[in-house]
Amino acid sequence: MTDDEDESLNPDDLARWESARTLADLGGLTAQWLEGKIAYVPGYGGAAPDEETEPFVPVLAAANRAGYVTIVSQPGEEPTVGYDGELWTQRAAVEGYAATGTLEALRSCAAGTRLILTASPVDRPDSAWETQIVVTRDGGRENTWFGSLGPRDEVEDPETGYGMCHPDAVGALLAAWQVTIIDPEWGRNDVLWPVLRAFADSAVHMTKAPGQPST
Repeated sequence: MTDDEDESLNPDDLARWESARTLADLGGLTAQWLEGKIAYVPGYGGAAPDEETEPFVPVLAAANRAGYVTIVSQPGEEPTVGYDGELWTQRAAVEGYAATGTLEALRSCAAGTRLILTASPVDRPDSAWETQIVVTRDGGRENTWFGSLGPRDEVEDPETGYGMCHPDAVGALLAAWQVTIIDPEWGRNDVLWPVLRAFADSAVHMTKAPGQPST
């Protein structure tokens, strides 16, 4: 656990994560962290999302509440000159955990787009790097990647993963898929985020009681 995590993990937040039992619980808590209502999320060394995430907090929070438990995301960014004088550019991308039904819903919403969607079982003994896709470039050099796969030990770890949660929640994660969605076009933000919004909206519609009006 990093110093930032230590400082931000107060007893109330810890109790919330310790009581989580399902992917829905984990998604709800992640949404609250995105919205600034709690100051800790497993595996992240800070009390709040990066500044670049702020415009996308509403859609990310909605996607989490719909069952896609996100662990990392970034917006697309057109080429800009970085602090080192090199051109920096990035692809819109998101990664997280989803049950089989949620994965199929994400695939359905992404159908017809050119988004890259990959899914791999979370419960695996070893890391794998051949699945990773570059999402940021610095001066034309690959800098950051999404889609690499970690072993189940990372999920179960109480300091860097979800091991502080109830065993039922850890079991739900291990039974889930690691789902990565990447826009292949550099700098674009008008495809991935609307797809996530459509997914979240469709989940809300599916859970409405018969005869309940849409909002």
